[in-house]
Amino acid sequence: MNSKIIQDPVHGPIRASDAILEMIDTPEFQRLRYIKNLGLCYLVFPSANHSRFEHSIGTFHLAGMYLDHLGIKSEETAMAALLHDVGHFPFSHTIEDFYRKNRGVDHLEEGIKIIRGERESNIPSILEKYSIDVKKVVSILEGRENVLSEIVSGPIDADELDYLRRDSFYCGVSIGFVNPARVISVSGIYDGRMIIEEKGLSDIESLLISRFLMYQAVYFHKTCRIANRMLERAAIMSEAYDTYRLSDQEFTHLLMSDPRSEDMMRNILDRRLMKVLYKVKYDESLAHDILNAVSEKFIVDIIPPLSFRGKDRLKTQVGVLLENRIATGEESSPLVNALNSAIDRRYIYVYGYHEDERDLKRDLAGI
Repeated sequence: MNSKIIQDPVHGPIRASDAILEMIDTPEFQRLRYIKNLGLCYLVFPSANHSRFEHSIGTFHLAGMYLDHLGIKSEETAMAALLHDVGHFPFSHTIEDFYRKNRGVDHLEEGIKIIRGERESNIPSILEKYSIDVKKVVSILEGRENVLSEIVSGPIDADELDYLRRDSFYCGVSIGFVNPARVISVSGIYDGRMIIEEKGLSDIESLLISRFLMYQAVYFHKTCRIANRMLERAAIMSEAYDTYRLSDQEFTHLLMSDPRSEDMMRNILDRRLMKVLYKVKYDESLAHDILNAVSEKFIVDIIPPLSFRGKDRLKTQVGVLLENRIATGEESSPLVNALNSAIDRRYIYVYGYHEDERDLKRDLAGI
């Protein structure tokens, strides 16, 4: 089997086989070049222009390292890692909630439809050409293949090991600069699931802390959130519900060409962003009152979002092998418990322009 080297600034040389190279050259995968990994975060971190394209190749590479370390041969797992984001929406996760609420679509489900050929796609024929089982690839992505699924999406998966380091690299922050090779080297299989050996506990603590800090400093950065919520508002104004197969550029053009969303989109492109005009500790009834009180010129946000809750979001239940039994990260480390508590501290924000601040005070006067 022939192979070529792909040069990656994060992981170095990545070797790819004919099957992987042919898959990368499909229009479905090439589209990922034009979807930024961090949405509009480049408005805050100027170098954050990396895409789902290179992230997907990096995830494939790390999945291959996992397979080699664990002594598993599975072309389906490598292909699932490469294709895990093939159904991603414009601007990545920025407006995923918009599509979920208005069209009931999820980027993973959409990706699976592309892989199966339920959408117009070149992918199934390439999988068939190289005798790669489409059903197995889908089963891995759906989380039904135990260790193989955990390699792609689990507590210590290739996806996250890539994006934490890649996002850290391109944002110019060091807090997410984890060492994937070290994490992979202390992983193993016990009782049919992936675990971390006891000697790797400090590495997992470091990974979880990096993950938490990246959410605080980058993913939930208030200005990134403001830009992203403004984009969501523009999409709502334009009623752009069936646009989840577009690239960032195509989606931007659509919103710019619609009089209903043009001004909002122009403000985003010119970085004339809203500001935080009001902030208060989260309370469910208070959030409800604020949402009902403020006019449509303002945007109400909750950080961290309500959807970001539960131990599975920080993935603190990673299995650690202690004295021939699997303990969760919470059992193994007081640091992990502290992270679970910290992520539940939420605040309500109201975004708007300073010239409208007096109107906001009037709206909130009765609360």
